[in-house]
Amino acid sequence: MEIEKKIPVHIGLFGHIDCGKTAIAEVLSEIISTAGIDAHPQSKERGITIDLGFTSFVLDKYLITLVDSPGHADLIKISASSVEIIDYALVIIDINKGPQVQTGEHLVIIQSLKIEKILVVLNKIDLFTGNVKDEIEKTRRFFNSTSFGSDIPIYAVSARSKSGFEDLKLGILEMISSLEIKRTIDGSIVIPIDHHFPIKGMGAILTGTIMRGIIKLNDNLEILPIKSSGRVKSIQIFHQNVNSAKAGDRIGINIKGLDVRKVFRGCYATNNPELFDFCDTIEVTVNNNELFKPKTGFGTQIHITIGMVTVVGNIYPFYEREGKRIQIAISNNEADFKAIIILKERILIPKERTIMLLSRLDLPPTTLRIMGSAEIIKIHTVPPVFYKYKIKKGYIKNPEHPQGIICTGLAQSGIGAKKIVGRKLESPFTQILNTFGTKGAVIVGIENKNLPIKKGDPVLLKELRSFQLKNI
Repeated sequence: MEIEKKIPVHIGLFGHIDCGKTAIAEVLSEIISTAGIDAHPQSKERGITIDLGFTSFVLDKYLITLVDSPGHADLIKISASSVEIIDYALVIIDINKGPQVQTGEHLVIIQSLKIEKILVVLNKIDLFTGNVKDEIEKTRRFFNSTSFGSDIPIYAVSARSKSGFEDLKLGILEMISSLEIKRTIDGSIVIPIDHHFPIKGMGAILTGTIMRGIIKLNDNLEILPIKSSGRVKSIQIFHQNVNSAKAGDRIGINIKGLDVRKVFRGCYATNNPELFDFCDTIEVTVNNNELFKPKTGFGTQIHITIGMVTVVGNIYPFYEREGKRIQIAISNNEADFKAIIILKERILIPKERTIMLLSRLDLPPTTLRIMGSAEIIKIHTVPPVFYKYKIKKGYIKNPEHPQGIICTGLAQSGIGAKKIVGRKLESPFTQILNTFGTKGAVIVGIENKNLPIKKGDPVLLKELRSFQLKNI
């Protein structure tokens, strides 16, 4: 089989722990990669998927790569990283348990990172004693409350008895045939690295999915951000040697002269470093997930997934007035807002990659922890200037003085009083009209002269003060 002539499609497998994602991948798959079915040693010890797994099978003219992600709540950031490379998603549900907490989290991840089409698989029908058709309708009602709607393909299978898979494959083929997958073949090479390891006698092996460009034997690639480079000695697509590979292909490459110990997931292989920013301060527009309940305060700690990397940072929401960023806190019913995010460490961001996932993984896994997504507006080299309002409180001393309404407490001296003349006041007062005496008292205006005021009434002066955010 000339595997490089098949059309590559990447399908993510998502679902709550123990729903049977890996078992379904095993039934569907014909080719297992080095990072295949629960290849990580701890997966075997713990009996759960703890890392991304890659397997493949041919369906008509397509080479389908299944990206199996963990369902465990503690490993949600690994599941989020898989969305960087997938074209559409299979959502697996244990038919005996129905949708669970991480089912919901995975759906929010998929939706937030712009995966528009899903196919639902109800697994373990061999253990189900109810009516499968009724359960399918019940599942449709659940999805009707999501952005995907009820009109989604749903297939019932048993991975243990391998039943229902012929219909599932037909459903997958119908779905991928309807996809409009755009690959950027021209231009520079960009490959996010998902696994790396040495092979004795060969050297460094890197695996990843080509996001753009065409890679050929003897190409020189730079690995960012470690700034190491080497020559491509060999290329494989699922164990088959090829002379070249293009955007969309999942490959393993042998790089001559590379110290694989410096490589980590989140590195990129490229022939054009100018396609990336290396930064820790970004300005974003946040699309707040409507199901996320906690408020987002100014400086709240969050987790940010950009590509295959999840890092910790702090978010600083703001609104703009006359070109100034004014700090705010965000309630859970505000859909969109702007913010500055300061990361705890500098990370590599592809300039063409503008979408990221925001999470609160410090929250209990029994709650929805996905805030939503954010789109990069601007990269900052230093944290920007912010503004906040400081409220000074004064009191009416004499509401009927011949010179006007006398207020004290807004200034501590005559010099201080002169500095605030002309400042606007909160309603029902208008502004500070003049000073009065030498001890900081001022004369204030009022919106309605017929409005009754008395001695001791509060007067509020709202001042805008600037401050600089700091890298923590």
